[in-house]
Amino acid sequence: MFSAILLFGGSVLFAQKTTSFGVTAGYTNISENVKANDGSNSFTVSDGESGFYVGGLMDIAVGDNFHVQPEALFALVQDTKFLYIPVLAKFYIADSGFHVLAGPQANIVLEETFGTNAFGLDLTFGAGYDINEHFFLDARYGLELTNRVNDAPNDAKVRYNTLNVGVGYRF
Repeated sequence: MFSAILLFGGSVLFAQKTTSFGVTAGYTNISENVKANDGSNSFTVSDGESGFYVGGLMDIAVGDNFHVQPEALFALVQDTKFLYIPVLAKFYIADSGFHVLAGPQANIVLEETFGTNAFGLDLTFGAGYDINEHFFLDARYGLELTNRVNDAPNDAKVRYNTLNVGVGYRF
């Protein structure tokens, strides 16, 4: 009986789910934060560079106001290429068109890295607005959780935090 209820309930939820695909592009700013402590001195350096990103997304409606939005974004900042793979939970605020986003994001440097890890994991959060059924705006910030330094001497930590502001189109 329990299995039948789960099967029926799952099929009803699956039937109500809609999925759309889209593209997105915009401005990106990546700040590199370096921290180190040699025991007697500690320092922090932060430097930001600007560029652009382009990518594709899938918007999966799970409920009336809840969507899951996996993406693949290519970013170019100075001469460095990045790949971002966020999986975002998107909550719509009533019927206003405004939504908030949050979720994990893989952050991969596509260039050869010397002494640092190419892979990082971010916590991403932001907000957006659906202009109409197809066009949307969003802004988000990715706060890196991982340390990019291999065998970190002097408690060294390198993190890449990311700000994205862009526009998108859902088909």
